[in-house]
Amino acid sequence: MRITLGTLAATACAALIAPLAATAAETPAMETPAAPAATTPATTTPATTTPATTTARQETNVRLLDFNFAGNGFNGGDTGAPVTDAVNKVVEQQAEIVGLNEMCYTQWVAMRDQLKAQPGYENLTEHVVVTNYNIPNCYDPVVNPGGWYVMGLFSKYESEQVMFGDTPYLDLGYHYRQRFRKLVCGDVAIPGAVAVRACVTHTEVPLPLINETSFPDDPDIAEDPLYGRSINYAQAKVIAEAITPMTRELPVALMGDLNELPFLPSLDFFYRRCGGNGVFEEVDGRDVRWPVIRRFNLGTEACPHRQGEWTMGKEGLPDNYDKPYESNRKIDYIFVDTRHFVVGPESGRVISTPFSDHRIVVGDVTLVH
Repeated sequence: MRITLGTLAATACAALIAPLAATAAETPAMETPAAPAATTPATTTPATTTPATTTARQETNVRLLDFNFAGNGFNGGDTGAPVTDAVNKVVEQQAEIVGLNEMCYTQWVAMRDQLKAQPGYENLTEHVVVTNYNIPNCYDPVVNPGGWYVMGLFSKYESEQVMFGDTPYLDLGYHYRQRFRKLVCGDVAIPGAVAVRACVTHTEVPLPLINETSFPDDPDIAEDPLYGRSINYAQAKVIAEAITPMTRELPVALMGDLNELPFLPSLDFFYRRCGGNGVFEEVDGRDVRWPVIRRFNLGTEACPHRQGEWTMGKEGLPDNYDKPYESNRKIDYIFVDTRHFVVGPESGRVISTPFSDHRIVVGDVTLVH
């Protein structure tokens, strides 16, 4: 029997408020135990002097990286150059929290092992979940006999898995495409600071773009009041309902491929500014093209905090968001909550790579604690 999205969100909200639980729940088969904390400290500086009646707060710089690896269709399951390039990019950026999507489990293992061999990443921790099974390009008789396609989280530091009920992830539903969209989180122990709840997700392609009439008649989905708006609108709502309450207790970051352009309604659940009703801000929120594009599409005001550079496509394609499969587009994000983080005007950037049809997003944020 299908669990409804509303039930999933309610369960997640109830289960996830407490940070870094003292007793870890049973580890799933794909999870590896958390390693000891890394010795490389994050940069910590005293905050501006506060009045004598206020407890002094500290600021810690944190660097996050998000990447849709495109390991099946684009990379063909290759564990060589694409993995080495991704490892080099992570190390060059000295990323502390890394979110990854669309990887063969063989590629995940290869990247994990290569990263652990790099200075500063010896104590790398991971949280990984399966999103597809029996992918031919991913098959390996030893490492990946099930042909798993995965997504998850790497961290330079100790990180405890966060339990959504009895699993380490939130199942976002809509399995009839055989794409098991999920939200996976870990509480990352940033040295000299409070734990950050880092989450990685990958929502579905909007139905208006892929013709919803081509899918089986699933009554659970057809009766969903959000079905007509798009799958990822419903999934974004579930994610926001799960993680927004957490921000009252601890810092929260959300990374991933949301398959949605920044000005569309599904992302209202996350953005705090520019018409949004969420509590998050995007690290890469500026693009000089955006005011024209926003007015052209929606007829609304320009906003310098809800735009971002394109992350999917390739050089030479037009920047026409009305034709998302024929142009460059912004669909990959790093969000942090504005209750605990400060995001500057130059906090985010993107890095091109020849080994994916997505670009890598890097974000520098300041954690106030």
